[in-house]
Parts: sequence; C-alpha cells; structure tokens
Amino acid sequence: MYGKVIKGVGGSFIVRADDRDYICHAKGVLRYQNKRLLIGDNVKFEPLTSEEGAANIVEILPRKNELIRPLVSNIDQAVIEFAAKDPMPSTYLLDKFLVQMKYQKVPVIICINKIDLVNMDEAKAFAGIYEKIGYTVLYVSAQTHEGLEALKNAIEGKTTVWAGPSGVGKSSIINLLAPEERMETGALSEKIKRGKNTTRHVQLLECKKTGEPAHGKSPSAMGRPTSR
Repeated sequence: MYGKVIKGVGGSFIVRADDRDYICHAKGVLRYQNKRLLIGDNVKFEPLTSEEGAANIVEILPRKNELIRPLVSNIDQAVIEFAAKDPMPSTYLLDKFLVQMKYQKVPVIICINKIDLVNMDEAKAFAGIYEKIGYTVLYVSAQTHEGLEALKNAIEGKTTVWAGPSGVGKSSIINLLAPEERMETGALSEKIKRGKNTTRHVQLLECKKTGEPAHGKSPSAMGRPTSR
C-alpha cells in the first residue's frame, strides 16, 4: 500500500492512506541504508496481519524537495507569517526565510497577521516592498478573521509549510484553518514583547472548507516557531 507520513510519534509514524491512519515503523533495511523518514514523505508500507492498524514502512518514494527546519518533504509552497505588531516584524528575518525557500525552489506566500492592531498603511509599509518584487502578500487577522478566506483559497489543495518567528500567531491562524486539530497558543512576554515557543512538533493537518469535504492536505508542517 502507499500513503503519506503525516506525523511522527516517538519512534513511530502515522501514515495516512485512503482516509485511514496507520501506525507504522520503519523496516530495518531503511535504517541500515541510513534513510531518514520525514513528515510529508510518500511511502510504501505493508499492513501487519497480527495487529489492526499497524504496518511497516518498506520504501520511501522519491522526494521533490525537503527542508531542514522544520524537517519536512514534498512541499508545494510555504506561508511565511509575521505580525504587523506585537512582535514588530523584521525584514532581516523575513529575508532569511525567503532566501531559504528560494534555495529550495519553494514558492512563498507572505502572511501579515494582527492587522487589527494597525492601519493598513502601517502594515503595507513593511510588506509592500515584497509585493512590488512579485511576492504574494496576504493581510489577515486571527482576531477578526479578516482576510482568512483569501488565505484559505491560497492554500487549498496544496501541501503548505508554515514558518515564522514566535508570537506572530501561527498556531492561532492554523486553528482557524483546521479547527479539528487544536494547537497550543501562547502569550507574548510582557517584558520583551516577544513570543514564547509553544509548537514543538511537526505534523500535516488537513484544511477543510466549512460544509465541504477535504480539499487535500494544506497546513502545515510546524516545527519550533523560531527563526529557522
């Protein structure tokens, strides 16, 4: 059977195939060949007759790309999220993300969250320059849901990795896009107005439009929400 690795749990992996999840372990031959499984890998696996829902992964199919931080593969695009305020956005960090994705040939959408805290002129003062050089920039608010529909349309049917510094609201946005999978959110440090790491695992979540069936895998491959 063939499926996609959507989550790692200890030494096991959750593989989804035909709307069913299997708890899988990598066969020894993969470890012997020093082949490391990544979230997003398309794999061949063999269900075990001795245990319902259990299987062994026997082959990793060729990857179209892979990222190091977070460790994911077969990505269609990346959403790089920053906040318009609290914490203040950094062109240095955004440029660093863009260079990384450019090197991996991964298309990028820039997402500016927390636009409810500023006026649009302030938000565009930071992100407008990237629009001028050809990047898609979406302005959203996890608080008011403004711009959320455009973001849903942008990720529909695509495997999308989410990246950005701590405290910008990545988990809050993803909770709105995939409400079945509640991710932990955190508050800003009152002293330094910077985010605190809350998301510490990598997982593919399925984004569904309200009242409609699933449209493929979209967000997200989430690692530590720090500068990566």
